[in-house]
Amino acid sequence: MCQSSTAIVAEAQPSSAPSGGAARLVIDLGEAHPEAAVLARTLAIGVGRQITELLADPATDLPAQLRAELAALADALAEQTTGGATVTTLDTPLARAWRAHPAGRGR
Repeated sequence: MCQSSTAIVAEAQPSSAPSGGAARLVIDLGEAHPEAAVLARTLAIGVGRQITELLADPATDLPAQLRAELAALADALAEQTTGGATVTTLDTPLARAWRAHPAGRGR
């Protein structure tokens, strides 16, 4: 059974990433309603800003590969959050596994 959920899903795979190497962020707030959609968008914007600030800080010492993956993830988050809040129905293997897990039950 497919449940409706309020979610922001951002995935980025930089060209320099090894096959299958991707950065992902999923914010799934469960049942779809306007307040949850706005909150998911707000959280995603905040995460994107924190990633951008982390990468801009000269004291941040990260391997080039991780830096590229984080930069690509920040770009993907910006794409997801520049429009209005969205409500997306997730029916993927990962989403079904999360809902089946005790921590994700009822989402």
